[in-house]
Amino acid sequence: MSSQTSDTLTCTQTMTARHFVITIQTPRGMLCTRDGLLHVGPDATRAQCLRDVMEPLFAEFGRPIVILFYSLEPNTLAPGAGQ
Repeated sequence: MSSQTSDTLTCTQTMTARHFVITIQTPRGMLCTRDGLLHVGPDATRAQCLRDVMEPLFAEFGRPIVILFYSLEPNTLAPGAGQ
């Protein structure tokens, strides 16, 4: 399955954007890569972010899911990057 971009979650002014990329193997052995944005509050944890990324995948593919790759980074580039 090709990479798909997930919907961006609702954002408020106190939230910050995090970009994620995840590759999973479904219960039927299919590989799936997704990416998207999570808008998280100041008290968010990495564990909460992973749960937020995984819940739609569980709903779509069922359980168990094997995570082959996962990255969660700020959705900003350092000042001067790319110059």
